[in-house]
Amino acid sequence: MTGLTHHATGLNRLLRPVQSGADWRDTAIIGGPLEDDGVLADGFIHAADILVKHWKRSRPNDALVLPILANYRHSIELALKDGIRGAATCVRRDGHNDPELCPDVMNNQLSRTHSIGRLVEILNSLLGLLDLGADNQLPADTREVLDSLHLLDDSGQSLRYSTVKTGKGKSKKLERARADQQNFDLVRVASTLHEAATLLLHGVTGVLGQYEEWQAEMRQEYGDYYS
Repeated sequence: MTGLTHHATGLNRLLRPVQSGADWRDTAIIGGPLEDDGVLADGFIHAADILVKHWKRSRPNDALVLPILANYRHSIELALKDGIRGAATCVRRDGHNDPELCPDVMNNQLSRTHSIGRLVEILNSLLGLLDLGADNQLPADTREVLDSLHLLDDSGQSLRYSTVKTGKGKSKKLERARADQQNFDLVRVASTLHEAATLLLHGVTGVLGQYEEWQAEMRQEYGDYYS
């Protein structure tokens, strides 16, 4: 208990507000009811974009490459989770009563995975349950980018560390995350990941927003006959 109290107190000391008389423009805000995975995803996209611009101006500084890729990857993971929650809400409104669609169950499931491949699978499955016509799956080119990102870092660990755990049980061992040197066009890759993250965050959200409006119109017009 003492450790928890100490940790909380330490955190509060760290996040002190700007002192009276200091520059109020140094004030930053985190937390609160408006903070969700979509908001955080947008922040990680912008952070990666800023790092790319800095890398282009001041290269060579390849120590920034993995933070750039990791920020894009995390933005995509968060955008997928945000889209999944939004799609699940729409599916529930359409009358699907699968227990796995319950918010608590869904949140628990999402908290236990960082797999891009698994998250894409869940999102596509939910979109497929909605009456979206041709928009009921992620675009093929975006899916290709996400599949490649999954292969690059399937667990959310490879882009964050120099070594990763492989194997299971007693056969677990640490191996280099990147045993061989690789040379690639960072600007092109960054642009590709930016587009994928933006489509997931704003494109999917836009489609689901329009679907929610249609659901509201149907409920208003048909009442209990719409499910």
